[in-house]
Amino acid sequence: METIGATNQSVPEAIGELVANSFDARRGEEKINVTIDLRNNEIKVIDNGKGMTLDVLEKAVCIAEDMSKHMERGKGAKGHFGMGFKTSCSTLGKFYEIYTRSDTINNEYHVEFNIEDYSSRPTNADAWDVEIEESARFRKSPLESASHGTAFVIKKVKDKNISLGAVYSYLGEAFKGHLETGDTIKLIKENGEEIQAIPKVYKFIEDSKIEIDEEFSVEENNSLMTCHITGWMALDSRTHNDVNYGFNIYRNNQLLEKWNKDWFKAHLMTSRIIGEVNMDFLEATFYKQGKQQSNKWALASQHMEDYLKGMVKASRDISKKGNAHDPSQVHRIISNLKEDYGLEADEDNAKDAKNLKNESNEPNKKKQSINDTIKGFAKEKSLILEEHGEIEITYLEKDGNYGYAFDYIFNDDEYDDGQNKELQIIVMKDHPLWQYKIDMELQKILVTSDAIYRMLVEKLNFESNDALKIRNEWINTRLGKQEASS
Repeated sequence: METIGATNQSVPEAIGELVANSFDARRGEEKINVTIDLRNNEIKVIDNGKGMTLDVLEKAVCIAEDMSKHMERGKGAKGHFGMGFKTSCSTLGKFYEIYTRSDTINNEYHVEFNIEDYSSRPTNADAWDVEIEESARFRKSPLESASHGTAFVIKKVKDKNISLGAVYSYLGEAFKGHLETGDTIKLIKENGEEIQAIPKVYKFIEDSKIEIDEEFSVEENNSLMTCHITGWMALDSRTHNDVNYGFNIYRNNQLLEKWNKDWFKAHLMTSRIIGEVNMDFLEATFYKQGKQQSNKWALASQHMEDYLKGMVKASRDISKKGNAHDPSQVHRIISNLKEDYGLEADEDNAKDAKNLKNESNEPNKKKQSINDTIKGFAKEKSLILEEHGEIEITYLEKDGNYGYAFDYIFNDDEYDDGQNKELQIIVMKDHPLWQYKIDMELQKILVTSDAIYRMLVEKLNFESNDALKIRNEWINTRLGKQEASS
């Protein structure tokens, strides 16, 4: 019990685990009301769920018992590993007890665990029997006169300075979907004041919100299943020097992972990307936060990386110096973003986009989507891309055989200080490939063209066809200048 309590769960996450159990104990379509009482150096989590019978409670207190085998659980139940509340209670304190009253039985049951006592118990199996008490009503029960529900009471609390604000903020974020559909979470402060958790509120640029409704297929048990991703994404009202951007990933209305950035390259220029996605097909870890690595996740990530290209471009554009403070530029970027996702911009953005077209003397020219054009051209020893500016190309030779003939490093950390980005080509001069008599200029063209293609695809999210065209243009320009000089 002490070992499973030594997790990296924070106090808000551990309390959230107990709240998740409450939602799993829903009676039919009834709304769940959870009360969290943090007074008197105790933590109480009380719900109005269906409660537990004696048989169910006997199984629930066992470690690693899948409760889906012993009780009916609603669609989208969050846990099934049989570790959740034991882990969280042990994380929060050294003593905990459970009071529960089933909606089918009049009696109430009580069981307690003194974790400090376990280390002094003998090793025989009988020493680990747990006594479950039964009564019509227990005098000290937090359930009081309720006809059904469950209460967890954690004592000998490990953290003596629990931040109510952190718990409040986490619950509003972690159970946003539940709170938006009528379930409630109430916190009681030390002075007895009650506060209601509210869904997390985001601040993003007006009209930049894009609804997400994507599907992909995955093979499972020799058949194809469809995985559904829903949610939204938007451009935050500011850039972030912290980690608070990316996607909050939900499974069955509970936060799995906060501010995930796996689907785009995390950088100041992409730090305006925010959103929420529901991915009910994912498997959670045993304490319900975090996701298990799986083929489904890998395919979902591949799908979302491609889907986010338009939003990545918009974030980079609006983060360029001056754009965020220029209403006409903001309108232009949002209009382009909407078009990239096949949506119509609002009236003001559409009007602004039309004026911009008129100013360019090309009012009838149809705007092409992000993948229709090559946004760059090449010149000797450098590459100029419309969205990324000039990329200098440098070379570095290394001794030793590293198993590969050449590689590259792309440095794009500098955006606003006037410095160019750099593509550095690394040549392993001891590699067997270079034992053949290859002209030095031809060697440079070979390694540079490969690095250009890989950088465009791997680092800047270009489509393969566009990357090939830009690479070939660089080769032609390089060869043309070589011939002219000779």
